Amino acid sequence: MNIEDLQVTAQLAHLNMGEKELAAAFPAFEQMLGFFAAMQAADKDSEAFPEAALADAFTAASPTVSSDHFRSDNPSSNGLNDNLLNNAGDRDGRFIVVPNVL
Repeated sequence: MNIEDLQVTAQLAHLNMGEKELAAAFPAFEQMLGFFAAMQAADKDSEAFPEAALADAFTAASPTVSSDHFRSDNPSSNGLNDNLLNNAGDRDGRFIVVPNVL
């Protein structure tokens, strides 16, 4: 990337950046692009990240929840209280509809 590419990108993002701001931000953008390139290279390197190792990492990070984790006074199989869902207001199937407040 060169400074002209950064200027075009800033214009497309509707960022009003002067020459000094662009020059000051340029090293950080180059570093960020380097990080993206490294992540892309890692995605393509099957030896660096074999599927079995990734599966083990995900399993360790997301342990399964046993049935005794849920409260005994809650007979719902998915751990959600039916009373809570019935009092939630608008629903779309099993989802609670949250109004857009912005």
